[in-house]
Amino acid sequence: MKGRVGGRGWKARGEEAEEEGYQCVEENDTEKMRLNNVCNGSGNCADGCVDGYWRPACESQCPANCDEPTCDSTNGFCISCKSGYWENTCNSQCPIHCIERVCDKTNGSCTQGCTSGHYGYMCNRTCSLWCVGGTCDKQTATCSNGCVQNWAGSQCDGCDSNHYGSSCSLECNRNCENSTCNDTTGLCTLGCKTGFFGDKCDRQCTCCPSGCDRLTGRCNGDSPVGKQSPVPNTENMFILYVVITALCISLLVNILTIIWIFRNKACKRHDVNQEKKKDTDTISTPGIYDTAEENAGYQELGQLSGPSHYDHPQGPATIK
Repeated sequence: MKGRVGGRGWKARGEEAEEEGYQCVEENDTEKMRLNNVCNGSGNCADGCVDGYWRPACESQCPANCDEPTCDSTNGFCISCKSGYWENTCNSQCPIHCIERVCDKTNGSCTQGCTSGHYGYMCNRTCSLWCVGGTCDKQTATCSNGCVQNWAGSQCDGCDSNHYGSSCSLECNRNCENSTCNDTTGLCTLGCKTGFFGDKCDRQCTCCPSGCDRLTGRCNGDSPVGKQSPVPNTENMFILYVVITALCISLLVNILTIIWIFRNKACKRHDVNQEKKKDTDTISTPGIYDTAEENAGYQELGQLSGPSHYDHPQGPATIK
């Protein structure tokens, strides 16, 4: 009886042994893959495969990263993996931050822990930068050796009570109660020390023996008459500033207008005086043509009237 399975030829010996299975002999066989070299009438190995092979006719090799050259003869899954590999066929490498690169074959979790600075089942998460030494618990991420200066929390992911800011380098105002403030905004979370008010307790109460309201600055309890200095709220202060600014602008405009009016009047008065002076000079100063005409008139009058007997004096008359 002859047949072909998986591209290989085979034949059975001892047809009388059909109940026990055929003894398979592969043509040109250099390596026997069938255990005991026994197969059934379909060419499938009756007693399974030798190490390193699988499938019904034992024609496929087991995955290369199986720990031993054995695998399940029905699906090819490795019984165990070589160090550094996982999954059913051992084709995936263990996470790089697993200690000695050892992980669980089924889920890839690091079985011997994580290298320094990492945590998580697969050691794929980073410990807080503010953990002392950069180390933390593999499962909880709790900083094993505490936090560096100014940082706090089990995972060192926030500022301590006296600091705030993105790098926890800013100090809370000393006027905050217990010097405690919000680690993001710096606002005093427990209130202010006596004598101070404001969100950051950076404003001082005025004449308030018992302290003042943290928000408004108004004195607490009874205050000496005339001593309390109520602090106007922000809205009223803004309105006051606007009114004062408007008054100042109005006053400046009025002053400039008055100056302009006086200057304008002075200029007009000066122009009138100049005109009057020009008229006076014109009347009082005769022109050369006017003088010549007058002289000509005198000469003409002399010619008409003749010489005056007063012009030629005569001596006494001679008596004859």
